[in-house]
Amino acid sequence: MVVAVQKGLENIKEKLREKGYDVVTFGEYNYPIDAVVYNGAGFEGSFVTNNNMPSLSASTADRSYGVFLVNATNRTIEEIDHMLQRKVYSPLF
Repeated sequence: MVVAVQKGLENIKEKLREKGYDVVTFGEYNYPIDAVVYNGAGFEGSFVTNNNMPSLSASTADRSYGVFLVNATNRTIEEIDHMLQRKVYSPLF
C-alpha cells in the first residue's frame, strides 16, 4: 500500500514506514497512491489527480478505485494503522 503523508507529519511518516507501508510525501509523488494521511488544519486535496489514480483497463474496469483520506488530527499511529488496514474510520458496532 502506498501512503502519501502531508509535509510536516514526519513522525507519522517514519512510524508508517516501520509498519511496512510504502510512504511518500503528499504532493511530490506523481504515481498511484492508495491513501493520504493529512493534518486537518491544512489539507490541499488538489494534489490528488488522475496521475495518482490507477488507470482503468478492461481487466480492472469492474473494480472501484479511489484514494482513502485519513485525518491524523488527534489520532495515534495505531488508530491510523487500523484505518489504513481496514479502510474504515471507526468500527460499526
